[in-house]
Amino acid sequence: MIVPMKKVMLITLLEDRENALHSLRDLGVMQIQLNDQFSDRTNVAADKLRRVKQQLIALRQIAADEKMSVSTAAGSAVEGGKLLLRSEDIFSQISDLKSEAVELQHRIEAISIWGDFDRSLLDELSRKGVQILLCCGSSDEFAGIAARSDIECREISKSNGKVAFAVISAGEKLDPSQYPAVDLAVDDDPRKLKKSFRQISEKLDSLKRELISIAGKIHSLELLEEELLNEVNFEQVRDSLEAHGEIVVLSGFVPEPEMEKIAAASRKNGWGFLANDPGEDEEVPVLLKDNTFTRIIKPLFDFLGVVPGYRELDVSGAVLVFFTIFYSIIIGDAGYGLIFLLLAVIGSFAAKKHPALKLPMHLLMILSVSTIIWGALCGSWFSMEFIPGTDKPFPALDCLRNFANDTAKQANVQLFCFILAVAQLSTGRIWKALRERNWRSTGEHLGWILIIWGNFFLTVRLIVYPGQFPVFMYYLYGTGLLLVMLCGVRWNQVVDVFQFPFNIIGSFTDVLSYIRLFAVGLAGACIAGSFNNMAFDVCQVSKYLLPAGILVVLIGHGLNLILAMLSVLVHAVRLNTLEFSNHTGISWSGQNFKPFKKTTNKSEEL
Repeated sequence: MIVPMKKVMLITLLEDRENALHSLRDLGVMQIQLNDQFSDRTNVAADKLRRVKQQLIALRQIAADEKMSVSTAAGSAVEGGKLLLRSEDIFSQISDLKSEAVELQHRIEAISIWGDFDRSLLDELSRKGVQILLCCGSSDEFAGIAARSDIECREISKSNGKVAFAVISAGEKLDPSQYPAVDLAVDDDPRKLKKSFRQISEKLDSLKRELISIAGKIHSLELLEEELLNEVNFEQVRDSLEAHGEIVVLSGFVPEPEMEKIAAASRKNGWGFLANDPGEDEEVPVLLKDNTFTRIIKPLFDFLGVVPGYRELDVSGAVLVFFTIFYSIIIGDAGYGLIFLLLAVIGSFAAKKHPALKLPMHLLMILSVSTIIWGALCGSWFSMEFIPGTDKPFPALDCLRNFANDTAKQANVQLFCFILAVAQLSTGRIWKALRERNWRSTGEHLGWILIIWGNFFLTVRLIVYPGQFPVFMYYLYGTGLLLVMLCGVRWNQVVDVFQFPFNIIGSFTDVLSYIRLFAVGLAGACIAGSFNNMAFDVCQVSKYLLPAGILVVLIGHGLNLILAMLSVLVHAVRLNTLEFSNHTGISWSGQNFKPFKKTTNKSEEL
């Protein structure tokens, strides 16, 4: 259920605004309407918070790479501030040193063709009248120069058709322009460059060890993050105060069940207090009041980042029921359900230390049990058909024959998919009619329900059980179209008139969309069955190939599980957030209710 909200305006004295904001934050029941423009003080705090988040991401990655256990027993935000500066400085140094190391590596590689020479010796020989030019040219160039009798030429290395060589003269001064000489920089000394590279590597290792040490104290940075987050929130609220002389005004939204708390705080602190229903054009935050049943689907909504609008329906319960069924059909295998159930049980034990896992594991457990039931009804265990009462526990490994070519089974599953379609879409229309509560709306939605049922019988006769269309299907279409035209189409609006035929076609495609459940489930069964057959064929060749057959099965079913989960996200989610939502009138345009209050450390929440 979506909790009703009140638009609240609080008035207090300018000189008492700090105390008022602290009291309001401690109360934690009001979401403040924030301004778009914030002060420099707020922006500075927000920038520091951004820096802390960046460092936390990097340090958490280091802790994960090093498989470190981070202690939360000690630490403080003050220490976190010092660690922030040191961490930023280290990452900056590492970035500079890595750039310098890359440059050194390139220079070392560039002069490595002449070997590990001593640059100081070359300079000393040059001062004593022995000139040495380091050259790099083609084989012909080298041969021509080596044939000269007035100079000494020595080959040093050869690579990719190029020859690195040295030209030596103890008499006449050599003209570098007459040779393919390379002009070396002053510090192009292999030994010095390698020494510098080693020193940089040692410095990088030292800095990385220090980062690992800082990663072990990450809790202090998390405490600093918490402090800064509260500071930014507080400053944003302060910036949102509207000053009117000696008084300031603050506006926001409060859930109706919490109104007594805000009223009592107003009386205690001497605040002016005004509460009204939100305006129709206002964006009101959404607070969902969950029960034990509907709370289970919350992890899915959080993952998708969707929230119904304030003036829309809370369809959590319906989404949970239908999503569970869709999930079961798409996964479609009791063996896979057992794997997910095992993961859910393991995750439930882990949730004792990480409470955030509790709801996702409960949802996974429900989905897994439902999948096991569906797979058992279809007789599919890892895409191997099991039929109680037969002489063989697994009569065949050919999933394609057992499932895809079983026409009766196909038809039954298809029919069930279309039954789900009319059940879910009709439920959406009924809810929408009950919410709007007027005769015109009731007539319109009743008409759409009749059209949906007409689409059902049309689809069944076209796809599932081909044959003559039932007579009552025409009555459903006729009555439904008449009701929609009388109650739902505004004939003075060109858009309504133009959209009406497309809405009729859309209602048919909405029903037809549910066949995707059967198609995706069939595709998964066929893929898994094909891998089963490949493994069986491998094992038939030789008993020594049993490990290879097992590997084929593991890889095949692993790939199929990944594809099945992607299909759930694409198809099961779509049917709930698009087809069903369109008929229920839900746009998922809401924003979660976020009251002004102190936040706790994220690591403690987990």
